[in-house]
Amino acid sequence: MADEDNSTPATPPADTAETEASSAGADDAAVNDATAAISSIAVEDASDDEANEAVPAPPQEEEDEVVPPPPAAAAYQFNFNPPPPQPHLAADPNNMDFANLNPSEINAQFLSLLPPCIHPRLDKLKSLSEDRTKLLEQYLVERAELEQKYNGLMKPLYEMRRDVVTGICDGDIASNDTTGASDGEDQQEVKGIPQFWACAMGHIDLLAELITEEDVDCMEHLVDVTCDDFADGSGFELHFHFSPNDFFTNSVLTKRYEVPNLLTEDEPMLQSVTGTDIHWKPNKSLTHKTITKKQRKKGGPNAGQVRTIQKTERAESFFHFFTPPKMPELGDVVDEEEAEAMEEHFDHDYEMACAIRGSLIPNAVHWFTGEAMEEAMYGDEGMDMMFDEEDEEDDDGEGGLNPFPPPAAGEGEQNPECKQS
Repeated sequence: MADEDNSTPATPPADTAETEASSAGADDAAVNDATAAISSIAVEDASDDEANEAVPAPPQEEEDEVVPPPPAAAAYQFNFNPPPPQPHLAADPNNMDFANLNPSEINAQFLSLLPPCIHPRLDKLKSLSEDRTKLLEQYLVERAELEQKYNGLMKPLYEMRRDVVTGICDGDIASNDTTGASDGEDQQEVKGIPQFWACAMGHIDLLAELITEEDVDCMEHLVDVTCDDFADGSGFELHFHFSPNDFFTNSVLTKRYEVPNLLTEDEPMLQSVTGTDIHWKPNKSLTHKTITKKQRKKGGPNAGQVRTIQKTERAESFFHFFTPPKMPELGDVVDEEEAEAMEEHFDHDYEMACAIRGSLIPNAVHWFTGEAMEEAMYGDEGMDMMFDEEDEEDDDGEGGLNPFPPPAAGEGEQNPECKQS
């Protein structure tokens, strides 16, 4: 009996077992809650440490070393609001702004806006400008004298050129000719260089566009073209010298230009342009032609009667160059369209005069031979144009560029401006 009690354990009561299980579950839940709280605190501490490491606090020493910028220099601000108008202008409200003041009043109003300390500086600038003007005047005087000096030195050369063109020097040139070009009995006798000036002018576009075939017959008698500059450099005069001819009785046709600023680089100011009255021989005028017309009377007692009338019309000709329009005087009323047409005419006329004075006269032989024409065509701009045209011709399979213009009289005809007799 004693052995049976020791081998079989005693079974606890049911209520006691349930109490122990409940107590163990409560302990486990408390442990879990404590663990979660500790983990949360650790994560927050780690986040705070990372934030502190990412944004370090600026050291206090750098803030102490910052130097404040120096104060900006004071700039004077002009007050461009005009002051109250003067008493004699106050009555008219239209005179209260600059647009309604005359130039002297505008000047006075503007200067009144400036601080007093600036006025002496402006006076100094005006004094410097006056000194420059005096130097420029001295320069123009000395340049005019220099121009006169070298024009005088070149005049004998131009006179010798005239003698060669007219044939006066034919004998001397032939005697000194070592090429044998002047020998030979079968050679046609030609005096001088026929149509020298007509050909030279025909190779200058500005002049060629005005020369007609009828003009060439007259210009065969043109023996020389000269230019005389005014001694003070305020203008020049062109002279066209003609031998006796069947067209007019003048021996010299002149064109005078008064240009006060001729020797400066400024835009030319034409003060006056004076031409020449050409004394045409009967029925030989090249600038005008007479047309004969027949008119039949339509009504009245002489109805059906035919009468002959003559009408004079303008003809295209280079010789209009010697009859410029009259320049308007101060005070003349000219409408806008007429003023623009007149300005365009004088601009073109002066451009022609400069071409004659500065290009034709000094380089006549090169214009006659066409060398100057080639140089003008194949210059910096001309070379670009030439290459462009050559590229186009290569694409089309055509030949090279012809440096001379096509005949003016029509296809297959000789250029009337350069025909040789």
